[in-house]
Amino acid sequence: MCGISVECSTLSSHVTELDDFIIRRGDDVLAGIDTDDWAPGAELVGTIVATAGAGGPIRPQAFDDIEAEMLSRLRAAGHVDGVWIQFHGAMSVVGRTGAEEQLLRKVREITGPDAVISGSFDTHGNMSRELAGIIDLAAFHRHAPHIDAEITRERALRNLVRVVERGMKPHKAWIRVPILLAGEAAMTSVDPGATVFGAQRDVIQRYDLIDAAMCIGFLWADEERNSAAVFTTSWDAQGAAAAAEELATEFWRRRDEFHIDDRNSGTFEQALAHVSGSRAKPLYISDSGDNVTAGASGDSTYALSRMLSNPALLGPGAQILFAGLWDPGSVAAAIAAGEGETISRAIGAWNDTTHGAPVHGDWLILRVIPGPSGDAEEALLRGNGVDLTVRLSRTPFAHPNDPAFPSDMFVGPVPIETAGYDAVVVKNGYLFPTQETDAGGRFMALTPGGTDLVIDRLNYSHRRRPLHPWEHDIDAPNSAEIIRPQLGDLAEAQAPMAHPAP
Repeated sequence: MCGISVECSTLSSHVTELDDFIIRRGDDVLAGIDTDDWAPGAELVGTIVATAGAGGPIRPQAFDDIEAEMLSRLRAAGHVDGVWIQFHGAMSVVGRTGAEEQLLRKVREITGPDAVISGSFDTHGNMSRELAGIIDLAAFHRHAPHIDAEITRERALRNLVRVVERGMKPHKAWIRVPILLAGEAAMTSVDPGATVFGAQRDVIQRYDLIDAAMCIGFLWADEERNSAAVFTTSWDAQGAAAAAEELATEFWRRRDEFHIDDRNSGTFEQALAHVSGSRAKPLYISDSGDNVTAGASGDSTYALSRMLSNPALLGPGAQILFAGLWDPGSVAAAIAAGEGETISRAIGAWNDTTHGAPVHGDWLILRVIPGPSGDAEEALLRGNGVDLTVRLSRTPFAHPNDPAFPSDMFVGPVPIETAGYDAVVVKNGYLFPTQETDAGGRFMALTPGGTDLVIDRLNYSHRRRPLHPWEHDIDAPNSAEIIRPQLGDLAEAQAPMAHPAP
């Protein structure tokens, strides 16, 4: 059991460092995994799993250090029947491309062709043809927000054990769908995402698949591999292909329906104007271009500066909170000064200097807030007519126990009470379940940054063309490619087998 998982925006000013990863080794990798009921004879060997949520591309030395340790531990494990690997599908390393593909090739070189490799992925990642050719099984999230993160990992492991016990390798079918979407345009809580991605369960049952996987690609990485895809596995090759084609055809047919909700999105100025018309308070405004859960830096002052230069848009007496600005220096200054004191300093834009300058002012320290460890990690400040919280870490302003957050994700402090505010500006895209609970309304501000939702503002050098929604004269996806498994002494599947319900 191994993996390196992080969602990397190559358009972000942030660089993911070694310290940004939560690294579990050995038996710690197995924590919380209980196979006694469904795989009592399986021997699980933990090597290393490193996860970092989302950020900019990984610094090469940091990636190389983790990779070297992972491969060394895998070699030391000796012969293995199978490998479970945790990926995202949108990992990038500074100056390189195809991070998951290159790592998986090295894993395969160590394990040999007979080992069954099963990966768990994020639906906001990629399943390239190269990746599909190396891997044997893949389980992707089926929900966005990802309330099924833990379920996806368990499904990948269960599928792995079943296939290893079978003693044969399944057939794979893969089809590239020439679509690239932001997660905010493909939420599964509403249509078309709910129907298009929800169809996987029915397709798995009707075609007796081992699993079906769908991804939308990753919008904020400048790599040729970025595209939607469908990947299915089955003991019947034709069934795998037919299932993949059915899912891809429906995805393509409804491609124009995937978009940001026009009724609740617009410029940041429109978001502020929306506050006075919102009946229920507070209105949660997503500073979507600086979305820390998709790789942006989290310290952009674009939204804050816009509000300060247009205070009349908010209306008289309105109270607004800018929540979760990444600024370790300001947190340290607030801790040193103490609650009730005032600090004079520039806030924000210490990493991302492209989309706004630091905001100068005198800031009253209302509270110093502890994080999960008990140490101070956040400060609530008041100045320039607004409240804001600054954080030590690039973590979303959402409850640490939010069902969309996996157990191995860095989380920040419990959010302060927001009921008294008219508006709360958060550094993410779509709202997470606990944010939805706290919000009286929501508005997606289409701000610039490392996770910009305005696709015409995104600068690519390597984007594959044609690709929806940029180009319109595009042929429908081709028929699925049946990919034969890599084989040594194991046999290729010849006949269907009974399969438990997914």
